[in-house]
Amino acid sequence: MIKNRGLAGKLILLILSSMLVIFGGIFGYNYFLSRQIITEKIREQVSTLLEATVRRIDLALLPVEKVPENLACYLETMSFESGETIKLIKSVVVGNPDVYGVGIAFEPHASGLEATHYCPYFYRSGGKIEFTYVPYDYFFWDWYQIPKELGQPAWSEPYYDEGGGNILMTTYSVPFYQNINGKKRLIGVVATDISLEWLTKIVSSIKIGNTGYGFLITRNGTFVTYPYKRLMMNSTIFDYAETRGDENMRQVGRAMIAGKSGSAKLYSQRLKKDCLIVYTPLTANGWSLGIVFPMDELLADITRLNQTVLVLGIIGFCLIIGVIVLIAKSITRPLEALVGAAEEISSGNLDADLPPVKSKDEVGKLTESFQAMETSLKRYIRDLTDTTAAKERIESELKIAHDIQMGILPRIFPAFPERPEFDIYATLVPAKEVGGDLYDYFFIDDQHLCFTVGDVSGKGVPATSNALIWKKRKLRPFELYIKIT
Repeated sequence: MIKNRGLAGKLILLILSSMLVIFGGIFGYNYFLSRQIITEKIREQVSTLLEATVRRIDLALLPVEKVPENLACYLETMSFESGETIKLIKSVVVGNPDVYGVGIAFEPHASGLEATHYCPYFYRSGGKIEFTYVPYDYFFWDWYQIPKELGQPAWSEPYYDEGGGNILMTTYSVPFYQNINGKKRLIGVVATDISLEWLTKIVSSIKIGNTGYGFLITRNGTFVTYPYKRLMMNSTIFDYAETRGDENMRQVGRAMIAGKSGSAKLYSQRLKKDCLIVYTPLTANGWSLGIVFPMDELLADITRLNQTVLVLGIIGFCLIIGVIVLIAKSITRPLEALVGAAEEISSGNLDADLPPVKSKDEVGKLTESFQAMETSLKRYIRDLTDTTAAKERIESELKIAHDIQMGILPRIFPAFPERPEFDIYATLVPAKEVGGDLYDYFFIDDQHLCFTVGDVSGKGVPATSNALIWKKRKLRPFELYIKIT
């Protein structure tokens, strides 16, 4: 326990404990504050990267929207001839390198031909412009049915266009109409296809730290791009969350398909780490782009910095321990010497050497006090010895006087055993060791008893000597004679 430790140990322990609490508090506050600041900065940087990527995608998609919209406006005012329509489609594809393919899907018999399905289509393949007719029944495909039913342009969900472009694509479709017999009638849908290969490259190029990644989902939550290619076009973010029982991912998916922007913390099953996800929607088609980055990689610099600070703090702490030990020892060393000297003094060695006074601080004053105490004790013991010797001498004299006084007094009773007709008894109790009183009794003759009581002036040996002289001279201050018959 601390109360059983020496002064140096207490000083070292209390100072180091206080320093440990203070430095620990400062280091902890600095770590969490810097972590919070850097996290916010990283969040801002990732948000900036996210917005830049979204703008990059939107800048590619939004001009594409103008192609079918302008083409649809033109088609609403022209008469359809097979050769002119095909030339028009080809010129649009040639003039817009970001467009993968363009087709015009007519309603049955609306093209002026007897064909029920008529959709001329130009697309890019191997650096060339190829032509084909869409061979399948497109009336039930989303890229045709949705704009037809809504009466407005719409982006389709990603799909693999087998028989058309034979690639993974998405389509921006614009319906066009003509007035026939005073009624507005749907003639067809202008479909502009965008290859998702470039979009995948843009999202895949997003790198945050060493393992951070980006992904893109549609308005239904389907993965358009993802590091796990098996999930692309085969799974939704909700399937992914359900498989792993990740409620946070499910909440993020709901926010993303709702067209919201935000961020959330979640555990990445792919990276096996705690991560931060930042997401925002695309302006063009309502899809949502998300970026996932691990917290430990983003905080690696601050972690290394804090580790360096911690190591330096430990080294500094050890140096401070050494300095404190030296200071404590310099303070307590004279005290330890004083303790040793005090123990010798308490055992009776009043000549014990005290440490020299090197300063006028509390230790120096305490040493001077010990020196003064040692001198006082020597003088006191010397005086006490003299006083004791004098007292013993006086007591010896008094004892001698007492013995003399008691020796001159008769103390044998009965005093006259041969005389049964009377009895006599006497005692003397002096007020002090020796008194000036005395008594005596004796027969003058056979019939007369004399007893005397006297009080000699003075005390001690002189009074006793006087009493002895009086007895020898038969000087009795008070005498009484009694006749015995």
